[in-house]
Amino acid sequence: MTSSSLKILLVDDMAIIMDIIILHLQTTDQEYSYIKASNGRDACKIAQQLKPDLILMDWEMPKMNGIDALRLMKKNESIKHIPVIIMSSFTDVKKALEAEAIDYIKKPIDPTELIARVQTAIGLSQSFKALMQKQQELELEQQKVERILKGLLPPKILDELKETGNSIPKRYKNATVMFTDLVGFTEKTTTMSPKRLINELNDIFSSFDKIIIKNRCTRIKTIGDAYLAVSGLPEEDENHAKNIIQAAIEFRQFILERNVLNSIKWEITTGINSGEVVGSLIGHENYLFDIFGKNVNTAARIQHQCSPMNIAVSSTSYDLTSNDFIFDSQGAVSLKGMNKIDIYNVMNVYSDIELSKVCTGFDLY
Repeated sequence: MTSSSLKILLVDDMAIIMDIIILHLQTTDQEYSYIKASNGRDACKIAQQLKPDLILMDWEMPKMNGIDALRLMKKNESIKHIPVIIMSSFTDVKKALEAEAIDYIKKPIDPTELIARVQTAIGLSQSFKALMQKQQELELEQQKVERILKGLLPPKILDELKETGNSIPKRYKNATVMFTDLVGFTEKTTTMSPKRLINELNDIFSSFDKIIIKNRCTRIKTIGDAYLAVSGLPEEDENHAKNIIQAAIEFRQFILERNVLNSIKWEITTGINSGEVVGSLIGHENYLFDIFGKNVNTAARIQHQCSPMNIAVSSTSYDLTSNDFIFDSQGAVSLKGMNKIDIYNVMNVYSDIELSKVCTGFDLY
């Protein structure tokens, strides 16, 4: 049996019949390899193990006849697509076709008819396999596109886009926005190779993504070394401020723990603000879901004035979570292009990490 030959499973309780079939098929230009079985039960087992390209099966056999074996094969997802030609001295072609045989050969077997029907069935089988291969390739490509879109768009927006082909801009009255930025990123890019830099960003932002999902928040986008997330949209959540602040605390804890194990040490600054924002799908071909409004800008301004390893929140976020976390008031702070607003720092509650090893020189509060 060669790896390039087409496999034919011959099923008959009379060995001489199978030998005659082989002699007839050897007169063709096509090279076939042959597997033999003497009953339907063995044929099912062999078909599942070896996946032949075609099965020529007698109707009347001991243990399990050809029709029963055919029906059993059609229930098995792994072999249901293998074409089966039923051979019999019966003339009940209708019953064989109803059992999903691809063709029927009447015994005694006519050599010309045998060769013609086998070649036709093999051709159909090969065409079907090519179509199945193409379908699998298309499904893999579709899965890749799905993964990319899931990384760009919130699930609800993606579902809406699939169903309607569009997503209507919406005003979300109760949301909390978070900007997180890596401190000293520009300076560190001059001392790291591009590969090392991207590996660092991938590791940090991938971990941030997991934390965001865990706390029922939504990543909007990354802008260089900045990470933008929101809670309270596209799905409403009455705990939107609490969700984001908890995520921010876990961001900080992750960075601290990561610094223990890595030679490159990072610090982050985080700004959080609650209020009304507008969310919309941007672009007609290259989709991006983004958020807009004064409250988004306020969160960005708060982050810009935040000291390293602090989590600074506006009074609106503080008012929503004052019973959930411990805060330290900074008082009224001037933000670029805005009036003074009250800012609060989320006090840190660390695990068993030795802070002297993790954050020497960090401004924690």
